[in-house]
Amino acid sequence: MSLLIGIDIGTTTITSLVVNGEDGRILHTTTTVNDARYADRPQGRSEWNADRIIAQTIRCLQDVGNFLGSQSSDVIGIGMTGQQHGMVLVDSHLHAVSPLINWQDQRGNEPHPDGGSYVEVLSKRLGADQYQRHGCYLQTGFMNVTLKWLTDHDLVPVGSKAAFIMDLVASQLCDAPLTSDPTVAGTAGLLDIHKNQWDADALGTLGLSIDMLPRVGSVREEVGRLTPKMAAVTGLPTGIPVFTPIGDNQAGFLGSVSDRHSQLSINVGTGGQVSAYSETTGEHPALEVRPFPYGGFLLAHVGACGGHSFAVLENFFRAVATDVFDIEVTGAAYQRMKELASQATQGSGGLNCLPLFTGTRHDPTQRASWSGMSPENFTPAMLTRALLEGMAAVFNDGFAALQSCGVTGITEIAAAGNGIRENKVLVECIEQQFGMSVRKRLEKEEATLGAAITAAVGCGVLSDLSESSRWLRYE
Repeated sequence: MSLLIGIDIGTTTITSLVVNGEDGRILHTTTTVNDARYADRPQGRSEWNADRIIAQTIRCLQDVGNFLGSQSSDVIGIGMTGQQHGMVLVDSHLHAVSPLINWQDQRGNEPHPDGGSYVEVLSKRLGADQYQRHGCYLQTGFMNVTLKWLTDHDLVPVGSKAAFIMDLVASQLCDAPLTSDPTVAGTAGLLDIHKNQWDADALGTLGLSIDMLPRVGSVREEVGRLTPKMAAVTGLPTGIPVFTPIGDNQAGFLGSVSDRHSQLSINVGTGGQVSAYSETTGEHPALEVRPFPYGGFLLAHVGACGGHSFAVLENFFRAVATDVFDIEVTGAAYQRMKELASQATQGSGGLNCLPLFTGTRHDPTQRASWSGMSPENFTPAMLTRALLEGMAAVFNDGFAALQSCGVTGITEIAAAGNGIRENKVLVECIEQQFGMSVRKRLEKEEATLGAAITAAVGCGVLSDLSESSRWLRYE
């Protein structure tokens, strides 16, 4: 029996799983909380202990080794994914020489000496055709925005490189040079998505050296083989191929969508993503065009709203209990909120919610609002129901943007992420908005499974992506 390992290094959790290569059954899953974020950083900074994240990932692999025991010799490949956009500086020995600065970091919004914010000035320098070349406009939190900020503040050690955290883990497992798949490198903001190479002209325009960035390779390539040192630490055999990691958006798509030509992906975690496969790029200011593994593109409407929006309302309810009624609240109110929303009428009695508490990629100044309030609908149940209906409406707007770029033939929705998996009312709202059914996989951890699928294709267990559909089973 051939076994594949998938690893997902996320902002909230780090997960590894073991998959039976014959039928895609998940035999074992290990998840640990990613508690590596530094709590003492100034407002607007999102910095994490990179060495701790690496250690946590290795512990997940140790758990896999302990679970498999003598069966570990059946492992034929490791695939990886992880949080996109952020970066960590590393030296020539693959040691982290900076914290991981992830996608939530806001230093790109700080003032630039030329006037405006860093991201505004850099984006202006790149010109009007950057979207056509790179599939996106620069945003704060992107690797190359953060790298430019660090460079201008003399915070880049001589000889160091910028790395994505999952690429760094893969390289350390193999003691091999850094390699990025286009699905990951594209989130840095300066990848030519048509050539799948760094845009040397754009880098020069911003005063960045291509030598500071990882080599762009392919998920079809091995980063290297598990070293004897790492084999001894993890309990896995020496020499297992470790494949180039892919972006978590694409991994979640692979792990939840059985037919990329007829299914739309809605992934709801802390944020929300509406994604569809396309053979062409298209163009829409609310979308990002991301390389897709093995060819084509993933058109993504990202970050508008998700579990964070639900959490904001939960925090409000908790504050009412504490500040108004002086009641000490223990535990979360999410389950009660879902119960109340399920009892509320469709349409929330005329109450409408735009749940964009932190804006959108296209317009970060946009904020949330409720409208149509009346004495009858201004209740916790209606507020919650309206927020979930508002999330579904935003997702539907994203789908409309995808359709404007030529996406056709979508007949159903594949759900991913706990934010949609564990919220039946949200699923109901989405089905009402879209007029389509929502399908959920029987097993969780879509992105981790997607990473394992890339290893299966790399090893030849799956001949191509279309064959991976036999690994996906729905409720």
